[in-house]
Amino acid sequence: MIIQQTTTSLFGLNKKKVEVKNVSDYSFIVDGIRFSYSSTTTFENCAYSFKLSYIDAMPRKNNFFAEYGLLMHECYEKYFLGELDAFDLSEFYRSNFNNFVKSDAPPYVSIDKYRDEGQNYFDNFSFDRDFYDVLIVEDKIDFDLGGINFTARPDLVLQEKESRDIILVDYKSSTPIRTDKRSGKEITDNKKIEGYEKQLYMYAHALRNHRNMPIKRMKIWFPRINREVGFLWTQERETEILNWMHNIIDTIKTTNEFPYNNSSPFFCNHLCSVSEFCEYKQEI
Repeated sequence: MIIQQTTTSLFGLNKKKVEVKNVSDYSFIVDGIRFSYSSTTTFENCAYSFKLSYIDAMPRKNNFFAEYGLLMHECYEKYFLGELDAFDLSEFYRSNFNNFVKSDAPPYVSIDKYRDEGQNYFDNFSFDRDFYDVLIVEDKIDFDLGGINFTARPDLVLQEKESRDIILVDYKSSTPIRTDKRSGKEITDNKKIEGYEKQLYMYAHALRNHRNMPIKRMKIWFPRINREVGFLWTQERETEILNWMHNIIDTIKTTNEFPYNNSSPFFCNHLCSVSEFCEYKQEI
């Protein structure tokens, strides 16, 4: 709806109506949301999923991919907190797999393949934390982003002892880099990588301004393929991403329309946490 401000004369007669701004009919709920990278990209991907999750507050369900990712995070967390040594990770991963990964995988996804890729990674884990000071492990940061309540949860922040560079690290259980079986050429899902980069920049902004940790470098670890992708922090790119984030949240705060996007049956059935409440879900 549009809020209208009415001005009156000395005699109490209406002179004119001035349109002030668009306000969502859901503003009483939206104004209380603490936004995150995840919630804003949910709106980008499927506005109806955002509405079900954050406005209607429907119960959310886990899925195979989220549970597998949680196990990987748990392994890293215990290592960087000093609770496990590198040689302990393989056994911890093996003995806890079924405790974490309880949901069924999609029919065409091999649980054994996921299990074996993670097992192989931790069997050969070689990172040496002695070369770094561990500054943050899974720390939640609630902060104000230009008048917007926002939250960030960096996986890991390290400071290299030799260079004193502060490095932001994020772990992803996806595999956006693969080798084409026919051509043998490496193919990278650049859209997915760019999304991860945006998330890291939001975390870097929070760390610099609210933890006094100026991030110099950012890394994404992909344990299933034992690869990493790195970025050097720049102010120009951060400003660009902050503007992108503000635009999305401004749209959320002023919209009454939350259209569904069921163009990806895979997302609807295996990634959306509120799909059981969605009447527009495309069945596979």
